[in-house]
This record gives sequence, C-alpha cells and structure tokens, in this order.
Amino acid sequence: MSTNGTHSDSAGRPGYRWASSSLSVPGNVRKINEDSVLDLPATGVWVVADGMGGHNAGDVASRMIVEALSEVRPAERPSQFVDEIEDRIRRVNRTLYDGSLVSGGGLCGSTVVVLAAFANFAACLWAGDSRAYRLRAGKLDQITRDHSELQELEDQGRGAEATAASNVITRAVGGTEDVSLDFELCELSDGDQFLLCSDGLYRELTDEDIAAHLARTPSDACQAMIDQSLRGTCADNVSVITVRFTRTAGATGR
Repeated sequence: MSTNGTHSDSAGRPGYRWASSSLSVPGNVRKINEDSVLDLPATGVWVVADGMGGHNAGDVASRMIVEALSEVRPAERPSQFVDEIEDRIRRVNRTLYDGSLVSGGGLCGSTVVVLAAFANFAACLWAGDSRAYRLRAGKLDQITRDHSELQELEDQGRGAEATAASNVITRAVGGTEDVSLDFELCELSDGDQFLLCSDGLYRELTDEDIAAHLARTPSDACQAMIDQSLRGTCADNVSVITVRFTRTAGATGR
C-alpha cells in the first residue's frame, strides 16, 4: 500500500489547536495514483486533488495544485489567506487549460477540495466531486456539494434518471479558461473532526461507516477508512485527510 502526506500530533494558533493525518492509495485496480494530498498542519492548510485525464496525466494536474498550495502562508487577515489559495488555484487552472490547447491532447484537469484554518473558523473551497465532511457531536454533515451531472439531476428531483453516464464532473481545475471555487465558512466547535476525500472513498463507504471511523483519532480514522475501502472493489484511487480541532484555553466560540 502506498501512502503520501504527513501526520502532525499537534499544531495550531490562538483559538484552536489541531491534529491531522493523511493517506492516499491507488486502490485495487489502477496502477497509477492520480490523487494528490497536502497535509500542512503548521500552516493550517489541507488539500485533496483528484486528477482526471488518464493518459493526459491527471496525476500531473493534481500534483500541480498541491505544489502550488504548499507555498501558501498564513496572512494577517483571513480574507487574504483565502484569496491567496484561490489565486494559486486559478493560476494552475490557466496553466493546465492553456497547455491543453497547445498540446491538442485533450483536457487535463483535477478536482480539488481545500480546508484552511484560522482563529475560530475553517474555510472550505472546492471544485468537482472531492468532498469535505464534518463530524460534530456524533453527527456527520457533508460540507461540499458535488459539481456533477448526477448532483444536478438529484437537485432537480430526477435522481431516478441517473445512470453510470451521469457521473460526469461539471467543474474542475483545468476544465475551462477560468475556474470558480465554491466556498463555505464554518465556525469551529470543540472536538470537530473534518474529512477531506476523493470520490474513491465515498463510493466504497457509507455515511454511517465514515461517521464511525471519524470518531477515532485522525491517524486511526485514516487507516480504518483506507483499510475498509481496500476490502471492497476499490476500482478508483482513494485519498483521505482527517483534521481534529480542539479549543484552547480562553478561546471564544462554541
């Protein structure tokens, strides 16, 4: 089993501390892992990117996103922090899109989901169907909404019409000349545990499975989710990052 990413026992800034862990595997079928993860607890940034394009090097696309965001540094204002993340992703998007036009080899892109922590809040940004979940007081919530034809059908109440062909991503980094990232700001609560994952995970695990695993420590949760995925068909790459937040003494918030 191949892994990438790092594990941190303790990091944070005034307000909350956090511990994080990450794992990424190619799965049981694919030889190449087109997922990339970034686990930067010292900065308060976590990323899962799921490359698309097969022979058009989806692994290169996801790696470009991770490399660009690895250089992000905390800013004085949260808005600056988020703006820098968005700007770096947009620059990667333009590079990938322009490159596909020059090569004529078809689009090479990647989904992305980002979690960024500051003070008493965490911001989630995403494009595509890589997801963010939060477990709070035993209740699991999906923070992101997939950018996919399947999600569009479900939003229209036409989920019964969905077929295998509906699993088409409608937004991704590198897919168009400019990319728009959805954004969700979450006020933190003591004990919150977040999960970032590629679609390979939630195609193997139910929400109940995910919630049960997230009740563990970040490293144990990651390992348990990967282990269960690999016991299934696991025809896709699987990547997970878990982040647990603990309120520090004197911090405000829930």
